[in-house]
Amino acid sequence: MDGESGSGRAFPARTRRRFAGVVLALLLILTIDLCRAPEDQWSARAALLAIDAYQATLSKAFARTGTTCRFHPTCSHYAEGVIRKHGALVGSFKAGTRVLRCGPWTPADTHDPP
Repeated sequence: MDGESGSGRAFPARTRRRFAGVVLALLLILTIDLCRAPEDQWSARAALLAIDAYQATLSKAFARTGTTCRFHPTCSHYAEGVIRKHGALVGSFKAGTRVLRCGPWTPADTHDPP
C-alpha cells in the first residue's frame, strides 16, 4: 500500500486538486499571453531567446562539422522571422512545418523566405 487508508492512489486528493489548479492557472496565463500582439508576448520572447541560444552554440557546432542547411535563410532564422511576425503559437507551427520539409528531397540552397 502507499500509506493512504485504502485509497490505492499515488497522491492524496488535496495534492491532485492543487496540481490541477496550478495547471489551469498556467493555461490561463498562456492563453492570455497568446492573445496579445506578437511583440508583447512573453512566450514569443522566450522562444526567440531559445533560438538565439541555439544560433550561438549548436548552430556553430554543426557548421564546424560541415553540416549546412538546405534552405536559405536557415531554419532558425526562418523561425525567428515567423515568430516575430505571427507570435509564438502560429510562428512555432510554421517553423515546425519548415523543419519537417527538410530532407534529401529538398534541393540545396532552396530559397524560402518567412
